[in-house]
Amino acid sequence: MTVEQAISEISALPPNDQLRIVQAIWDRLPDGVGTDLTESQRAELDRRWAEYKADPTTALSEEEFRERIRIARSR
Repeated sequence: MTVEQAISEISALPPNDQLRIVQAIWDRLPDGVGTDLTESQRAELDRRWAEYKADPTTALSEEEFRERIRIARSR
């Protein structure tokens, strides 16, 4: 089976099953795989961290974050 065939079969599953597969694959990856950042990604993370440190009230709670996602998806 090719990767494309596996993706096609997985894509036909219900979303919750797809998520379980993603989680299972993620959990089996060796530590450090896929965690290298580009310089621009690192700079953006550093910028956001500095913004948060300067004013922690800019951060969203998990509930606020999920609500914003829900609203965005409903548009």
